[in-house]
Amino acid sequence: MIGAGPAGTACATELARAGAEVTVIDKAVFPRDKCCGDGLTASAMRHLEHLGFDTARLPAMRRTTDVRVHSPAGRTVSLRLPDEGTFAAIVPRLDLDAALVAHCRDAGVPVHEGRALVSVDANGADAVTVTTSDGAPSTWDFVVAADGIWSPT
Repeated sequence: MIGAGPAGTACATELARAGAEVTVIDKAVFPRDKCCGDGLTASAMRHLEHLGFDTARLPAMRRTTDVRVHSPAGRTVSLRLPDEGTFAAIVPRLDLDAALVAHCRDAGVPVHEGRALVSVDANGADAVTVTTSDGAPSTWDFVVAADGIWSPT
């Protein structure tokens, strides 16, 4: 697994639960901040729940009760969310991603931080060799690219 953000840790956790041998590699060292993504929708919170992730691990998480939508033309619409239930929340990625990495480790998945991807080489149809910045190649049956929009994978 290349990438220890929400997608990578969720995928690794589910694969480990299914009995797969999984390792996660990320160039960052956690906690690390991201400039985007502090908002959680109800759907995102259900996904966290499905992973068995306890949001009590996120003391900075705040329930959102109002939403403002801004159009490119400058129009703004304000909406009040229903009082019963949590439909959106805000949590810094600094906190969310570090907690998800810890959750992934709790599921038995080794997470290697501070290792940038150097190369990915397909060895025919049977294996993939990944080399990271520490110089140590590792060979896997599959590699999942969960390393974002600028993915070198």
